[in-house]
Amino acid sequence: MRVWVVGLGPGPLDLITPAALARLRTPGQRVFVRTRFFPGLAELLEGIAFSSFDDVYESASTLDEVHSAIVSQLTSAGDEVVLTVPGDGVLGEAVLAHLRAAGAAVDVIPGVPLGTGALAAAGLSASDGAQLVEATSLGGSGVELQIELNPRWPAVVTGVYSPRVASDLKLTLQRVYPPDHAVALVHHPGLEDARVVATSLLELDRGSGELDHLTHVVIPPVVGYVPNGSMHGLRAIVSRLRAPEIGCPWDLEQTHRTLIPYAIEEAYEVVDAIESEDMPGLADELGDLLLQVALHAEIADQSDEFDWNDVVRALSEKLVRRHPHVFGSVQVSGASDVVRNWDQLKAAERASEPPRSSALDGVPTSLPQLKRASELARRAAKVGFDWPTRDGTLAKVREELAELLEASSVAEKREELGDLLYILAKLAWQEGVDPEESLRAANAKFSERFKAMEAIAQERHWSTLTDRPLADLESAWQEAKARVAAPKTA
Repeated sequence: MRVWVVGLGPGPLDLITPAALARLRTPGQRVFVRTRFFPGLAELLEGIAFSSFDDVYESASTLDEVHSAIVSQLTSAGDEVVLTVPGDGVLGEAVLAHLRAAGAAVDVIPGVPLGTGALAAAGLSASDGAQLVEATSLGGSGVELQIELNPRWPAVVTGVYSPRVASDLKLTLQRVYPPDHAVALVHHPGLEDARVVATSLLELDRGSGELDHLTHVVIPPVVGYVPNGSMHGLRAIVSRLRAPEIGCPWDLEQTHRTLIPYAIEEAYEVVDAIESEDMPGLADELGDLLLQVALHAEIADQSDEFDWNDVVRALSEKLVRRHPHVFGSVQVSGASDVVRNWDQLKAAERASEPPRSSALDGVPTSLPQLKRASELARRAAKVGFDWPTRDGTLAKVREELAELLEASSVAEKREELGDLLYILAKLAWQEGVDPEESLRAANAKFSERFKAMEAIAQERHWSTLTDRPLADLESAWQEAKARVAAPKTA
């Protein structure tokens, strides 16, 4: 079947093209209109039977439902149908792709774009061009698309046809525009009842009057705009920092290798903020960690190693691929099934890679060594290198401790202590405990108790801890333990 999509322009009938009029008046075809609330539609289609999709827009809860209903009705209406839409018939017309996916041959007779009249009505100059986007691609039911405008350029958002779309559009635009930014709400540009309402982004959905498919928002550029608050903005900032000759000298000197210490440091600071339950601090530390990702991506982009978008693309594809129970039809009964599926999917992905020479390949050498020891033990156990019960591990702990106590030279002590730490890390894995987390908690507990002991020493008027008898220190330590434990118990 064939669908003719006819753009009716911004509203005035005298802006409808002769080609559009000729197609509308071709006999022997079914005619559909997106909305019957188009100015002069009765005059334009006088003597022509037509159907509208207004009821679909009113009843559907998502754009996908709208498009599915439109495609279903059009493809079952006959061999040749016409769909009239406000505007040029192309920009913002997601239904075109849905029609083609359904097997329809689609021909577009373009009209005058909706945004042209809105720009003129708002008196906004666009000498360098303007952005034109349909409202539901930014807000309303299409908010999940996450399209962002560039605040440096003027923009027209067309088809703000309901208070819900206006409200969600406002929230979406505030991701990159200041709330008090001046905008113009343009009703029916070029028609007798044309009206331009000057307002702010914050007030966009308040007192805007009647809205329909010929209501548009005109957004002037933000003067002196500095990108922030979005991934696009972050990329622009980091790109500027790394710009040759005009960027930051320190940022320009950095390489993947020189940034290694900062990535590790920022990751640990994120952990500190989480453990201290400092949510404002966590937001700040996550930003610092994200900067490391951004810098590595920009360095790779400038060196043609990979593109910024490759980072996001690879992650997105991996998340979808490894969550078939969310994005596919796989059924799981709990978190253990998810972990099992994850491991199987990872193994399947590696099937096309060269075979690993060892079961321990792939454990990063840069991991904290206690955590690496635990992972090495886990990998070895997966291929059967493990004691059948925990008793075997505990016996090995005692053996390694005895060997440490018997060691005489520093080299022997270093080796035996390493063996003991390794087997303790293995025990931690067997017990389901992360050794790094366990040691971090122990360090925090010791630090808190030691500081409490120092406070007790001051209360007892001790000048220093250094020369106190061991009995005094033990007494102060026990009191410190009681003080630190009391608030937690309470």
